[in-house]
Amino acid sequence: MQEQHSIKHLAPSWFAVIMGTGGLANILFQWQNAFPVGNLLGILFAIVADLLYFVVLVPWVIRWLCFFDYAYRDLNHLHTGNFFVTMPVATTILGTNIYLIWSHYLNQSIVYHLILGLWIISMIGVSFFTFYSTFLIIRLKETPSPDVINFSWIMAPIANMAVLLIGNPVLELTIKIRPTWSLSFLIINTALFGIGFFLFIFISAIVFVRLAHHPLPPADKIPSFGIFISAIGLAVSAIIDITKNAHSLGLLASTDFSNLISVAVWGFGIWIVGIIVMISIYQIKNGGIPFTMGWWAFIFPLASYTIASQKVARIFISPLTVGYSEFLTILLILLWVYTFSNTVRGVLSGRVFIGPRIQSKCDRIL
Repeated sequence: MQEQHSIKHLAPSWFAVIMGTGGLANILFQWQNAFPVGNLLGILFAIVADLLYFVVLVPWVIRWLCFFDYAYRDLNHLHTGNFFVTMPVATTILGTNIYLIWSHYLNQSIVYHLILGLWIISMIGVSFFTFYSTFLIIRLKETPSPDVINFSWIMAPIANMAVLLIGNPVLELTIKIRPTWSLSFLIINTALFGIGFFLFIFISAIVFVRLAHHPLPPADKIPSFGIFISAIGLAVSAIIDITKNAHSLGLLASTDFSNLISVAVWGFGIWIVGIIVMISIYQIKNGGIPFTMGWWAFIFPLASYTIASQKVARIFISPLTVGYSEFLTILLILLWVYTFSNTVRGVLSGRVFIGPRIQSKCDRIL
């Protein structure tokens, strides 16, 4: 039986709204030299994202406390369960907003301790959901249906790399404020990158085997293909930032080679963007892609790849890298406007809060 309830059926993917909006805020803010309005837009988007974080956090916690059966059911679903990791990743994005935008209005010590706390919370959350989701796959007693095998399976692995979006800024400030902790933080960041990158390779192989043996996933799962591009964007940012901090610590003589490696990984993202566009156009021509909260799987992944492209463009300044970054930014804005407006409509109509009811013992008796 389907029912409407704003907390019982609060989709775990709601934190992806904060991830995508906060990521876009950082992108626009960093375009302020070339795009004067970027500074204002970045601040406005950051305000929206950071306020939404707490607006979503409250019912998310209430759901676990008051409607545990519903949250636990979703956590153990092979598709929906992968989106719970968006909560700690959204915490990471909140930290990046503080570091990149709000640091202009706060004391450095306050900024450092805020992002350090958010980094620790993010690591704890990501670690839990990574172990839980991967063990859930391992202990399956039956072969899962092809319908639930899609790129949402790589969300927990790549979330480990997402933590580095704030982990590397934490390390950068630690080098200045708490230098004795620097090497330990560098090791933690590098280990998180290794966990995320290699789990991404292993689990994405399962998804590709599924794609080779079965038709495309159902139309409402097509946005999950967007998650694939986030792995590339996060990997590029991680390589650039880790090696930059390692160089600052005197562990590397130069970052030149690692920068070239990051470009090689970044280049693979060009192919991924192209194939996602092709699959999306194909699906639109053959019935369309219905709007669900899963559409946010297009936004943050593209934002993470756009951020990585901005980093590449700052190292390798050329019309190609800068122009491609601008193209990705425009595409991201258009997708965000469409997805956010449909999300608002879904909230107002209550359509995004509809789901199957869990029957109690009393319901069965009656």
